[in-house]
Amino acid sequence: MKDPNFDVAFSIGQFNIYWYAILLAVGIAVAMLMTDRRAKGRDVPKDIALDLCILGVPFGIVGARLFACLSGQVTWGDFFDLTRSGLSFFGGIILAALAILMYLRLRKVNLGEMLDIAAPGVFAGIGIAVWGDFFNRTHYGPLVEKTAHKWFPLATFGDDLQIHYAAFFYEFLLCVLVIVLYYVLLRKVILKKKNRFLLMSLVYLLGRFGIDSIRQEMVMVGPFAFDQIWEILLAAFCLILLLIKRQPKTEEKKPTAAVDKEIKSTDAEDTSHEAESPIKQNENTFTGLN
Repeated sequence: MKDPNFDVAFSIGQFNIYWYAILLAVGIAVAMLMTDRRAKGRDVPKDIALDLCILGVPFGIVGARLFACLSGQVTWGDFFDLTRSGLSFFGGIILAALAILMYLRLRKVNLGEMLDIAAPGVFAGIGIAVWGDFFNRTHYGPLVEKTAHKWFPLATFGDDLQIHYAAFFYEFLLCVLVIVLYYVLLRKVILKKKNRFLLMSLVYLLGRFGIDSIRQEMVMVGPFAFDQIWEILLAAFCLILLLIKRQPKTEEKKPTAAVDKEIKSTDAEDTSHEAESPIKQNENTFTGLN
């Protein structure tokens, strides 16, 4: 294995186009196309996938940059300097998700239906975008000591030009696992569509937490990495939503035996009166004749 120094795909003058940006764009496009295809014939507005993409991308970029500044990856003075790298994955996801949820609420789109439609595409997009870390030589684990483990994609070069375990590839496999889990099990077993997405997210967050525990270039906040804190919070949030059950609708009280008996007796009396009325009319008629 040798150093693949190819983080720049091509240049336009002095402006570099990075593989990370290209793969991120491809991931977004794949997520949108998969969602658009799955939305056909479902109870959602036409072109909803394109609307969510147009809304989510700018909010995601702002959120990713904002969280990168909060974690110390980027200084606040470089917030708008696009020539400097530094984006937070969870910052982008959280702000984009908030914007999309507000939009769906305004459009009165069924949230469970939309989450189920978008679920496979979202994780496919993440799985593609994470390959950008391969070209950036980031998202790697500890040094590989055993010669037998020094092969790609189990291992890759880090930014120190030494061979590390390829944590980015493990996250890619995690995304594949989550998508397979959806198609093989969740959509057949889990009836509530919203819960399918929540379970996929929970599996992904727990797996990502484990992967991030071996990553070497993380921003630490006490014993945990900055991303791990958000993984714990979001996993807890998903778990709470899965455990919360809506209260059943209040059923109309059934009549007691005594009340039921009284109703039957009243009906019987009404029936008898109705049966007697023709006879009385006949008697009045005969009386009139006499």
